Amino acid sequence: MGKHRAPGTDSVAHPWLRKLTASFSIAILTLTAIGGGAVYAINGLGVNIGSIDISDLNEADRPDGVAQSDTSPTNLLIMGSDSREGDGNDAYGVASGARSDTTLLVHLYNNRQDAVVVSIPRDSWVEIAGCTRPDGSTTIPYSTKFNAAFAFGGPVCTIKTIEKLTDVRINNFVVVDFNAFKTVVDAIGGVEVCLTTPAYDPVVPGRGGSGLNLPAGYSTISGEQALAFVRARESLGDGSDLSRIKRQQDFIGSMIRGMTEKGLLTNPPMIYRVLGAITSSIETNPEFANIDSLQNFALSLGGLSPARIKFVTLPFELRGDANVYWTAETDELWTALRNDQPWPPVVPEPTVSSSPVALNSSLSVVDPTPAEIDVAVLNATTTVGRGSTAADELRVRKFNVIKVGNSTKRLDVSEILYKAANEAEARVLGAATGITTLTLDNSLVSPVVLLVGTDWKEGKVTSLITPSATSTPSAAPSASPSSTVDANDGTAASTVCTEGNNRVKK
Repeated sequence: MGKHRAPGTDSVAHPWLRKLTASFSIAILTLTAIGGGAVYAINGLGVNIGSIDISDLNEADRPDGVAQSDTSPTNLLIMGSDSREGDGNDAYGVASGARSDTTLLVHLYNNRQDAVVVSIPRDSWVEIAGCTRPDGSTTIPYSTKFNAAFAFGGPVCTIKTIEKLTDVRINNFVVVDFNAFKTVVDAIGGVEVCLTTPAYDPVVPGRGGSGLNLPAGYSTISGEQALAFVRARESLGDGSDLSRIKRQQDFIGSMIRGMTEKGLLTNPPMIYRVLGAITSSIETNPEFANIDSLQNFALSLGGLSPARIKFVTLPFELRGDANVYWTAETDELWTALRNDQPWPPVVPEPTVSSSPVALNSSLSVVDPTPAEIDVAVLNATTTVGRGSTAADELRVRKFNVIKVGNSTKRLDVSEILYKAANEAEARVLGAATGITTLTLDNSLVSPVVLLVGTDWKEGKVTSLITPSATSTPSAAPSASPSSTVDANDGTAASTVCTEGNNRVKK
């Protein structure tokens, strides 16, 4: 299953090494930093950007697209290359050619204040477009795994295949290699990750392995360990590429948050270091391969925050042959992107019932019951498992826990976040837990979010009591969407702890 053969072509080796592109965090947030006052320092960096010939893209065969401006919807395709050519890449073996096991389609919505990042599984069984190979020979359309497109015809073949399958126009693309990923992680001072148990995945010559070696809990990792974290597959989770995709999404989200929290947008020296790594390592289409285009693109993204970047894996089904098959829901996703519509689809909020439901004689207002309250529970401490403990207690009291995860915030005192339409639910949760800090935050995706602090003790959830006077919700939104984490595991503002393999280096 790891090899593909096109009619009339040589076989293409499928190496053990996997590569995640951190291009989304690079291209979106780092380039946004240009608008923060660093333009003067980067004008000379444009000469480093590699330009890829796109003449094989026949304009007559491509999907229609909207006229591009600094506010128009646009689609950016991110591809990671495992090429061993170039500085810093030869340490990962001698496999010839290049493959891409990670492909992200980034759709920026109209006005560019929201984005959705779609991960396309490499094992998707699709019809590859007919493409021109680097040696000038051509392949004919045929069915195989999606990642064969890059192996046979590089990024242009991948674009042709995606546009043929989805009817979604790709406006720009970026290809990054191993060295770009590592260098950017190091340039921003590392990225925080979390493991539920230790993980050790040594490199075994001839067999594989990523080199990952991390303890349980939170760790800030450098480029080399970051690369191991995102490319490990067999040793973590269920060993599938789909499991790895979720881990990669979580990592990119953490990387984006870290850039924001470390003040990248106001730190010209850091901006220069990161952009230096980007421009010396990426390849892109000719229209995008100059510093002026990157500057203009960056300036158009000023309103994009981590909480408004959603990560999704395209809908699929698995069959007995271990391939990934697209479904009718996949078609709905592509239709939404073509029409610049939200994904996942927006579900109207249910109408609040006017029938009074008495929770407690001491509550004089009509309030929802715990079973009617959807709450996300996020661990805001460094103690692994504290969020799960709190969630279990809430479930015993019949609250509907819709998500258990982790927050980038660290709190001594637990806090409840809520959207404006869910103030009553937040008050009931506060009454049941004794939490007095209730904060309005309309940037949330989930209705109510419980941030579990170090003050949380077993047995904290009690029978409903009268809310204290100090539990009045604050009128102002929380300080910053990037400083809190919503329960939706599909945003760049959220994080979860990855399941380790409970192995340690002997």
